Amino acid sequence: MDTRTRILQAARRSLAERGYAATRLDELAAELGLTKGAFYHHFPSKRALLEALLEESRSQAASALEAPGSLEERLFRYALAYREGVEPLSALATAQGGRGGEEEAKALAKEAMRREMARLEAFFEGRFPGKGRSLAGLFSSLVHGAFMLEKHLGGYRAEELLREWIRVFIRGLPQRE
Repeated sequence: MDTRTRILQAARRSLAERGYAATRLDELAAELGLTKGAFYHHFPSKRALLEALLEESRSQAASALEAPGSLEERLFRYALAYREGVEPLSALATAQGGRGGEEEAKALAKEAMRREMARLEAFFEGRFPGKGRSLAGLFSSLVHGAFMLEKHLGGYRAEELLREWIRVFIRGLPQRE
């Protein structure tokens, strides 16, 4: 794995666990066994690092939706990309506080979330005219909900929930006789 990818993975984990203000670039460099110079060669600032994470998440989500496969398969891949990229960054966007650049980070993360919702709206609108916004909101909520149940309540497996929920989302609720 190349250095840039290693830095992004460590930064994503640190942001999710500690938040933006408590994530220090010199600590990330030391954790990865890099000199400050080597680290700053890839990311000259914390903002640049966050922007790279947001762009990487956007790219992974786009790839998931644009890849070949059934609608169900594509949405499932999107949901997994969400866990890797969007979910930790959405936690950043909704974090409380406001110290050490948190407000700037929250603004960047919220803007990335707005763009992602716009992408989902366009994706669904192209397939179900007049319903893009509501389908994007519903789908986003079920994806986020599956990961929150797994993370906060235990006893739930997000991937299993997502497979079933996406089937229901696409095919509709089973009819009772």
